[in-house]
Amino acid sequence: MNKCVIFSAYLIVCLGHAVYAQKVVIVGGGVSGLAAAQHLCQKGICDITILEAEGRIGGRLYTDRFKGEIVERGAQWMHGLKGNPVYWVISRNFSVIVDDHDEQGSIHLSSGKATNREVSRLLSDAEELYDQLNLKLLAMDDPNSEKNTVLVEEAKLMWESKLTSQGVTLEKTITDAIFHYTMTKWSSENGERSQNVSVLDSLFYRNLEGGDIIVPQGYSMLLQLLQEDIPKSTILLNTEVTKIIWDGPDVDQNMSRQIDVQYIGSDGSVGQIKADHVIVTVSIGVLQKNHRSMLVPNFSEEQARAVERMTFGIVNKIFMHYEEKFWNDQDFPYRFLWDSNIETEFKEDAHWFREINQVEIYRDNILLVWANAYVSREVLDLPDEEIGRRITLLLRRFMGNDSIPLPDDLLITRWHKNEHFLGSYSYMGLGKTRITQRIASRPLGVDGTPKVLFAGEATHIGRYGTVDGAYRSGRREASKIISIYNDS
Repeated sequence: MNKCVIFSAYLIVCLGHAVYAQKVVIVGGGVSGLAAAQHLCQKGICDITILEAEGRIGGRLYTDRFKGEIVERGAQWMHGLKGNPVYWVISRNFSVIVDDHDEQGSIHLSSGKATNREVSRLLSDAEELYDQLNLKLLAMDDPNSEKNTVLVEEAKLMWESKLTSQGVTLEKTITDAIFHYTMTKWSSENGERSQNVSVLDSLFYRNLEGGDIIVPQGYSMLLQLLQEDIPKSTILLNTEVTKIIWDGPDVDQNMSRQIDVQYIGSDGSVGQIKADHVIVTVSIGVLQKNHRSMLVPNFSEEQARAVERMTFGIVNKIFMHYEEKFWNDQDFPYRFLWDSNIETEFKEDAHWFREINQVEIYRDNILLVWANAYVSREVLDLPDEEIGRRITLLLRRFMGNDSIPLPDDLLITRWHKNEHFLGSYSYMGLGKTRITQRIASRPLGVDGTPKVLFAGEATHIGRYGTVDGAYRSGRREASKIISIYNDS
C-alpha cells in the first residue's frame, strides 16, 4: 500500500501523486448542482468541489446574447409563483414580469381559406383538453395503473366528443388542423411528441398558480444568486467525470471508504478526487447513456431498469434576426393550422414542417420558432442557413408574400446533440410512473450511509421538467448529507 503524507485536512500526497480529498463532490454545475452546493455551504459543509463538463455553469439554464439582445437558449420561464422557491429567490433581488404569451396574434390555414370566430373558439377549447384530462383522471380510483396510455389517443376521444356535443359545422380538415396544432404545442411543452407521452403526465405534473414568469435581465441571474455562498475555487469547468468508484476493493479502506471520482481536466489530463459523498446532477439522458461505465459498482438491476425507463425530451429554439422588420407586431404570434398538405414545396423532406405550428416575436427584430423533438431530429443536423431558408418558405406560404427575406443571422440551439446534455427536459413517458422516478433516484450507499446521491429535474416528483424542480432536487440531496453530520 502506498504511504501517504497528510499535508492538510484534505490534501494527500501519495508517492508524489496529488489526490485531492473533499467531503462532497458534485458532478454538474447546473441549477441542481449549484443549489446543492449552496445548501451545503449554508449549513457549514464547504469542503466541496463542483465538476462541470461545460466551459460555463448553468447547465440547461443558459442566458446568452444574440445581436446585442438577451436570449434564453434553454429554460425561459418560472412556471408559477405560488410555492415556487426559484421565484422567491429571484424576485427578492431582481424584477420579474408575467409573460402573457401574446395570446391575441393571428390564425392562418395552410389552404389559404379565411378563419373565423368559430375557429378561434375551438382552438381555445382544444388547448383546454389537457386540464380536462387531468380532472377526469383525478376522479378515477387508480389512474396510475389504468391510464398509463397514450396522451394523444385520450385527447382525440375527448376532442371528438366535444365536437359532437357542440354540433360543430366546420370542415373536418379544419377541426383536424386545430387538434394537430394543439398536439404540436403540447410536444413543445412536454419535450416529446404527444404520441410518446403518457396520459399520466397531465395528472402527475403539479401546476403552480401565477402563470409563467420571466426575468428581463436574464434567467441566469439565478446562477449569480446561487453562487453567493459558494467559494469560486470550488468550481472546476471543462472537467468531465468519467468514473465514480464508490464501493468495493478499488476503494481505499483506510480512508473511511472514500469514493474515487476520476475525471478528465480542461487540458486533457486525467485526475481524481477522493470524497465522502458524491451528488450526481447530470441530465437523465447522460445518466442513461453513461451509468454502466461511470458507476463502479453500477446500480442494482432494478435501479438500472428504472433509470433506463426514464424519459427525456427534446425542445430547441430557432432565433432569426432581421435587420428590417417585414411584419406587423399585432399579427404575432402567427399560428399555422395545417388543413392541407403542401409537401410539394418541400420535396426533399417528409412532414417535419407540419410540426412547426407558429412563429412568435422574441425581441424587436428577432423571431422565434420552437423546434419540438420531431423537428429537432429531422432538421437540426442541417446548416443554419438551410434551416432559415426552409422556415422562410413556410412564412412566405402562410403570409402569402414571396418577398419575405431570409434572416440575416440565426442562433439555433441543439441540446440533443451536446454530449453533456443529450436533450432538454424530462416528461412522463409510457411505462414511467412516480415509482420509476423514486427507484431511479435512490442513493447508492454503504452500511446505510448514502455515498452517491442523484439530483436533477427528472428526479423531482411533480415538478420534473422545471428549473424549480432542479433546484428543489439539489437541496433535497444536500439535506440528506447534512442530516448525517447533524445526527452524528
